[in-house]
Amino acid sequence: MRKPVRHKKAAIAIIVLAGFFVALLCVPVPKFDKPYSTVLTARDGELLGAKIADDGQWRFPASDNYSQKYTDCLLEYEDRWFYYHPGLNPVSLVKAFFANLKAGEVVRGGSTLSMQVVRLSRDNPPRTYGEKLLETLLALRLELHYSKREILDLYAANAPFGGNVVGIDAAAWRYFHTTPDELSWAEAATLAVLPNAPSLIHPGRSRQRLREKRDELLKRMLPPEEAELAMMEDIPDEPFEIPMSAYHYLSENEKQHHGEHIHSTIDAALQQSVTDIMRRHHELSVLNSIDNAAVYVVDYLNDEVIAYVGNNWDADDARMVDMIQAQRSTGSILKPFLFAAMLDEGTLLPQMVVPDVPMNLSGFTPRNYSGEYQGAVTADKALQNSLNAPFVHLLHEYGHQRFHTLLRRLPLRGIVFDAEHYGLSLIVGGAEASLFDITNAYAKMGRKLASYANESFDVIVDDDIVPFSAEAIAETFHIMLGLTRPVSQVGWGGFASSRQVAWKTGTSFGFKDAWAVGLTNRYAVGVWVGNADGEGRPGLTGVGAAAPLLFDVMARLNDSYTYPANTSESIEIEVCAESGYPKSEYCPDVRKTHVVDVENQTGVCPYHKKVFLDESRQYRVNPDCYPIDQRRFEVFYVLPPVMEWFHKQHSPLHRPLPAYYPGCGVTHPDEVMAFVYPKDDAKITIPIGIRGDRQQVVFEIAHRNPRKTIFWTLNDTFLGQTRLNHQMPIDVERGTYLLSCVDEDGIELQRRIVVQ
Repeated sequence: MRKPVRHKKAAIAIIVLAGFFVALLCVPVPKFDKPYSTVLTARDGELLGAKIADDGQWRFPASDNYSQKYTDCLLEYEDRWFYYHPGLNPVSLVKAFFANLKAGEVVRGGSTLSMQVVRLSRDNPPRTYGEKLLETLLALRLELHYSKREILDLYAANAPFGGNVVGIDAAAWRYFHTTPDELSWAEAATLAVLPNAPSLIHPGRSRQRLREKRDELLKRMLPPEEAELAMMEDIPDEPFEIPMSAYHYLSENEKQHHGEHIHSTIDAALQQSVTDIMRRHHELSVLNSIDNAAVYVVDYLNDEVIAYVGNNWDADDARMVDMIQAQRSTGSILKPFLFAAMLDEGTLLPQMVVPDVPMNLSGFTPRNYSGEYQGAVTADKALQNSLNAPFVHLLHEYGHQRFHTLLRRLPLRGIVFDAEHYGLSLIVGGAEASLFDITNAYAKMGRKLASYANESFDVIVDDDIVPFSAEAIAETFHIMLGLTRPVSQVGWGGFASSRQVAWKTGTSFGFKDAWAVGLTNRYAVGVWVGNADGEGRPGLTGVGAAAPLLFDVMARLNDSYTYPANTSESIEIEVCAESGYPKSEYCPDVRKTHVVDVENQTGVCPYHKKVFLDESRQYRVNPDCYPIDQRRFEVFYVLPPVMEWFHKQHSPLHRPLPAYYPGCGVTHPDEVMAFVYPKDDAKITIPIGIRGDRQQVVFEIAHRNPRKTIFWTLNDTFLGQTRLNHQMPIDVERGTYLLSCVDEDGIELQRRIVVQ
C-alpha cells in the first residue's frame, strides 16, 4: 500500500516544481535601461573619443571583447562555481547566513555572479533577507533567459569601477589606457576585485588596500614565479582623461548614434598627424588673426573617411565649432565642376580660347583677383589661374539655372535658394557649401574615374551619383595637376618622392574663406582656413593659407596622382593650335587632341579669318571696292575689339589688322571699336573718396588702331578727345545719359548709361 503513496508524493513534487517553473517564467527578466556613453574608435579599435552618458557616468556600450584573463580573475574572485549552478549557490548562501548570524551584521553576501547582475539591474537596493530572496528568484529567471556568456557580458558592462566609471570597457581605458582584450594579469586582477567595493577601493585612494586585494588574487591564479612578476606592476593612479582627437567627428555622428559605439574608418595615426600639422600652421596663421581651420580626408576607393579634424584645437575662439560641416562662401572652388560639365556637352574644349575681359552680364561685373585681364585665355589656363571673368562668361553660356541644378545633384546642401537668387555669382563664391560636401563631390569624381582607369577597382559608379563622364573628369583633373604650387612648395618637382596632386583653391569675397582641395589616385583632401565668425583678413587666400596646409597633409599620404589624362572613352580630333577650337580651313597650325566623345557644339575656329589686302599689303580693303586683280589676302588671328585690346598688352607678337584703305573701309563699327566700360545698359555708381568727396567716373574704349583719335560727347556736350589711351574721366550727376564716341574715320559708338 506504500508504493502508491510514494508515487503520489512524487507526482505532487513534480506538479509543485512544474508550477514553480511556470511561475518563474512569468517573472520579468531583469533588464538594464541605463544610458550609455557615445564611444568613437578608429579602424584599428583605438579609442578616439567618447561623450559621457546622460546620467553622468562613463558607461561604454556593452561588448564581449574582454580577455580570458579578466574572465578567469573575475570568476575566481566572485563565483568559482558560476558554470555549474542555476543562478544560486546553496552552499555559499548557507555559509553567508551563519557568518552574518555570528557577526551580528552582514559581513558576507553569498551572492552568485547572476545575483550580482540582478542587483546591478535594480540599482543596488539595501541588503535585506527579503531582497536576497527576490534576487535569488530573479537570478533563476536570468539564467533561464540568458546564456552564461551573456550573463558575464551583462556584469562586465554594468559593474561599478569607482567614481563614475561603469563597465569593463570604460574601466580598462580610464585606469590602464588600453582595451579589455589587452589587459595583463595584474590589470585583469585589479579590475576583477575593484567592483567588490568600488567606493572604498579606488585607484588614487586606498592604493595599498587595492594592491593587497589584487596580489591575493594573483597568488591564487598564477604559479609563484608568474604571480611575483605580475605583482611588480603598479596600481593605477588617477584615471586617464578620455581622448578628444576626433571631437568634431564624434559630435557629428552622435546625432544619429547617440549612446552607441561608433566603429569608424578613421586612421588614428593620420588623425594625429593632421592635428599636429594644423597646430603648427595655427602658430603662424594666428599672427594674422586667422584662428580656425579644418581638414577632411577621404579614401575614395574604399569610400571611407580616414581623417576628420573639424577645427584647430588651439584656437582661441570657436574651436568646438565643426568647420567641416559649416556652410561657407565657396570662392572659386566650384570652377572644375563647370569645366567638366561643359566638356561633357561639347561646348568647351580644354585649350579653347575664352574671353578674359571686364564685363557686365545682367548687372553682374566680375573681376579677376589680380585686377588684370589678358583679353583671350585658354580654358585650361583660366582654370589653373582661377580667373573669374572667363568663368563667368562660361557660366553665362552654360546657364546658371542648369549649373544650379548640377550643384544640387552633387549634392551641395548649402545651396538653399533658387538659381535666380545667385545668378552668375554661383561660380565665384555667391553660394555657400560645406567642406564636407565639396570634398565628397571631388571624391566621387575620383571614384568614378578610378572605375574606368584603375584595373584593380571594378566598382561601377552610377551617373546619377556623379553627373560627369570619366573622360571629362580625367581631363579636368589633368589640368588641375598643372596649378602653380604655393611658395612653400617651390622646388617640389626636384625630389623623387614628390607626389603629384590634382588640386584647386578658392578664396571668398572679402578674404573670409580660404579653400583647397587635392586628389591623388586614392585620396581626396579638403582644407578650409578662416575665422568661424566670418572676419576677413588680408592674405587669407586659398593659395596662401589653405594650399600649404593641403600639401603638408598630402605629404603624409603614401600616394600620388597617376591617372591618365584621357580614358578609352575619348576621341581624337584636330584643333587650331592658337585658338583651341576645331580647325577651320584658315587655321595655319593644327594639332591633335583628345576630347569627350560627344557632338561638338563649339563650331570651328572663329578667329582665323581670310582678310583682303591692297596690292602693297599695307591696308585692308573691301572686295567690292578694290580691283580684283590687285587684291591680295592673308589669314589673320582676329579677336573682337575688347578682347584684342587686352590681349595685345600681354602678347607683343600679336599681329593687329591693318587699317582700311582710304575710301574702302568698314561698314560696321563693332568691327573696329567697342566699349570696355561702361557695358550696355550699365548702372553706374558714383565713386566716393576716402574723405567723402565725389570722384570722377572713368569711361574707356578699345580701338583696333589706338593711334586713331576718338571724340567723346555726353548728351550733346563735347567732353574731349583721346589718342593711344582711350580713357575719359567724367564728372556727372545722377541721371540717364547718352555717351557717343566717334573716331577720326567717322565710325561711331553710342551707349546709354544710368548714373546712380
